[in-house]
Amino acid sequence: MLRFISTIILCGVLCSTFIDYGANDCFFLLFPFTVSVGIAGLLALALSMLKGNSFRLTLPDGLITAGVIYYLVRYDYQLHLADWKVIYAALLLLLWYISRIILSSPQASKKMVSVGIVGIGCLLAGWGLLQLYGFCHSNHFLYRITGPFFNPGPYSGYLVMLLPVCLHHLLLAKGWQRYCWWGAFALMLCIIPAAMSRSAWVAIVVSLLWVLGMHKDWWTAFRNFAKRTPRKAVGYVTSVCVLAALVCVLLFQLKADSARGRLFIWKNTCTAIAEQPLIGYGPGSFQMVYGKVQAAYFAAGKGTVDEKRVAGYAEYTFNEYLQSLVEGGGILLLFILSFGISVFRQGIAHKRYDFCGALFSLAVFAFSSYPLQILPFGIAGVVFSAACISKEEVACASEEEKEKQADGKKNLLALALSVLLCGGAGIGIYKLRNLGELGEQWYKANILSYSQVYDVASTGYERLYSRLNYHPDFLKSYAGSLYSEGRSLDACKILERAKQVSCNFDIWNIQGRYYQSAGYYRSAEHCFEQSLLLAPERLYPYYLLAKLYVEPKFLNQEKAKQMATIVMTKSPKVHSRAVDEMRKEMKQLLSRYK
Repeated sequence: MLRFISTIILCGVLCSTFIDYGANDCFFLLFPFTVSVGIAGLLALALSMLKGNSFRLTLPDGLITAGVIYYLVRYDYQLHLADWKVIYAALLLLLWYISRIILSSPQASKKMVSVGIVGIGCLLAGWGLLQLYGFCHSNHFLYRITGPFFNPGPYSGYLVMLLPVCLHHLLLAKGWQRYCWWGAFALMLCIIPAAMSRSAWVAIVVSLLWVLGMHKDWWTAFRNFAKRTPRKAVGYVTSVCVLAALVCVLLFQLKADSARGRLFIWKNTCTAIAEQPLIGYGPGSFQMVYGKVQAAYFAAGKGTVDEKRVAGYAEYTFNEYLQSLVEGGGILLLFILSFGISVFRQGIAHKRYDFCGALFSLAVFAFSSYPLQILPFGIAGVVFSAACISKEEVACASEEEKEKQADGKKNLLALALSVLLCGGAGIGIYKLRNLGELGEQWYKANILSYSQVYDVASTGYERLYSRLNYHPDFLKSYAGSLYSEGRSLDACKILERAKQVSCNFDIWNIQGRYYQSAGYYRSAEHCFEQSLLLAPERLYPYYLLAKLYVEPKFLNQEKAKQMATIVMTKSPKVHSRAVDEMRKEMKQLLSRYK
């Protein structure tokens, strides 16, 4: 019974951020996650009171603790760029030790946990199929398949992380159970191609081949083959490398502009890293740092035609290793890699190929995506890592005797740690208990703003500012309400904060319009020019500059005609009705100033 309860609670932790809560972003979803961690903490406390718990401190425990402490120390608690990240890191540390204590208990079955994890994968795959065939709405109007996420990329990446767990047990299963594992594997696999995530495709191929190779002992077979026929072995390796390169080229061409955009982001990110490689810029600083680097890059006259075309709003690095270098420098990346390698080695030693394969998939997916910027991936990574290093439930007789001798001490350690973990989770629940109410207040302020009751809406936004000033959408809504009240300069001050937490070029456009309405034309011109430096191929900043230059107090006919001509002749990145309307207005402007 305890094994079943343990499985349900751990699976509940994995699914805790899939629910719709508050404003449904990372900060608000911390509350259901914290509640699930608290429940798991109570389970860990109960299991630590029972005999036979083999929990003891290991190298990965020290590495993850040191890494989280370093991450918390590097955060700028005055700027408050992303409070949710440091809270999340602290909660993951609590979850790590809770999972370690639970999975070190003989009352918890790792096989049952694996079955529960595959069950989650089947539910997610079914969710995606319902969305694909129109029986269930997706979370993004541009995509048919998102599952509980907001994008098909993370959705497919999460499924790909669960597939190695299923394959491992499929290879071990016999009889009728094998058919059940085959059904689960096929269900999860069939939805992944429809999501069109190249990162997920690469991760699934690499991780599944690794699991299969570990079961079949391909490395030993290849090593023996290479000793017998070295020339053939070299030929096979060369052929595989050529095939892999060809596949990479094909994947690049599948969505070439998307790939070029990521390469451009990586290029600018490396420039930022080179300026502060050891300690980074602090958690949550990526967008502020990246926006400055990209603007400086184009301001220096650099940039190819392709780079200018694909440049835009970079919310993530699309590479978690580079992201960690930006936010924590080489020290943070060293902690992450050391922890991952240590966990992986112990997992292989314990033959936990299912969880090792899942972590391998996550590591590959992280090379060209942003899984750790989304709560479910970090949660799953911590639970799977804890499963890799927990001791086997069945040991040899001599080991059992050793465990009995150290039982009291180890149970005492687990018990004391469980009490601390429950206390930490309780504090987290208490601190985050009002997040649901906070989301409702934000929603009400938005309704008041849409209803044009701007003074009351602005008052509501002002009360929420200290808690929500990390969110660009909130800041833009607040600034818009102030602008509609006639408080343009106050709105511009709010947008200054928005530029610290986001490198979206649209913020510069909005701020420029607000400065223009207040009569600060030079400031408006600067904003529109900065927007162009972030996204040189966008038409809207040229349109705004043209309208600025026909202001009676800032009249410049030559520049106005120049900007209008660019709007008329430049090819838009995406053609829309808005482009036609802008061009119609610019045509009238050109006819006026012939």
